[in-house]
Amino acid sequence: MSSPPFRSSPERMRRGDSAMRRGDSGSGSVLNRVPEDSESENVDWELEEELLLEEQGFYKGSYKRLVALYTLAPLTALLAFALLAVLPHVAYHRPKSHPSAYPYPAILPFPLPEILASVALYSLAHLLRNPIYTLSAVLVPFPLAATLISTTLHTVLSVVARLVTLALLLVRHHAAYAYPTWRDTAFRRVWWASLGWAAAEAVVSVHQGYAGLALYRDVLVPPSPPLTNPERTPLLPSRRAAPDPDAEIDQDLEELIALKAREELEDVFGLPLIRIPAFIPCLQRVNSPLLSIGLFLLLSASQFGARVRWGLVVLATATHLLLAVLHAPIVLPRVGVQGAAYVGAVVSLGIFFTGLGVWGGVS
Repeated sequence: MSSPPFRSSPERMRRGDSAMRRGDSGSGSVLNRVPEDSESENVDWELEEELLLEEQGFYKGSYKRLVALYTLAPLTALLAFALLAVLPHVAYHRPKSHPSAYPYPAILPFPLPEILASVALYSLAHLLRNPIYTLSAVLVPFPLAATLISTTLHTVLSVVARLVTLALLLVRHHAAYAYPTWRDTAFRRVWWASLGWAAAEAVVSVHQGYAGLALYRDVLVPPSPPLTNPERTPLLPSRRAAPDPDAEIDQDLEELIALKAREELEDVFGLPLIRIPAFIPCLQRVNSPLLSIGLFLLLSASQFGARVRWGLVVLATATHLLLAVLHAPIVLPRVGVQGAAYVGAVVSLGIFFTGLGVWGGVS
């Protein structure tokens, strides 16, 4: 997923006619020009060829290579989870005199209840995302306002779901200390609940990434070596022959559905999905567990004292809302995918160490 040379929309098929007219007229057209045998001419030809392809809805690239690059994202997520899973055992040695008071059943030992509870509540919050946006769009006719309202409502719902997770696990009830401290068994229980939430989020995000890449399978043109006569180079890939008219109609419908889905993705990200640099999904997979741990630590610490309870809840909600607004469909194209990922990294690290500080883990 390399950076695009052009930010123009490849799915705007209405520009295809103008591109073809430009290719048929004028001595300066790339199709009517015989390039010189030089490196600069080859580069110019490749850029103009790529532009012509994108204006007609095609891209130069290899689907297998894109999938291989995106596979770095789930691998990064697995590595991040492995490191964060062993971090409490390495950095925070719990005293043996305070065993866990939570009555774990024999078939659900630690940390399975924490993981299952957080995964269940995340799944519920995720399933309600689209209904919340649909309801907001119906009640508010302005797209920007509807997006901001739905994002705010879903953020509040996510915070409430985290609080419900902690309540179901009886974290405060079975805590060994009257204040939040990493020496308490509740610290590790909250830690694993946050990892379960982040794991569910990672699975959903990785699945969406692969599904998005699959939309570009039929519009990718493998890069060809430079030829001495580019006028005879076929720019567009050959169409698959349908065995019968009904199959051809089905194929056309599938292509239209994929075209609409690609346009919707481009509206969300502000650029084609395959043009997002490969390290951005990897960075997002690291940001997610850090943010989840920080939010869970803040929300769980709010249950230990009434004096700072609402302050920690407001801090967690405001942080989550900031990142959610940055990734909203209308805001993200203006901010940029890279910019949102960098801001997310800074905020996630900040909230992670803030949560550790509340539990006395950075002293």
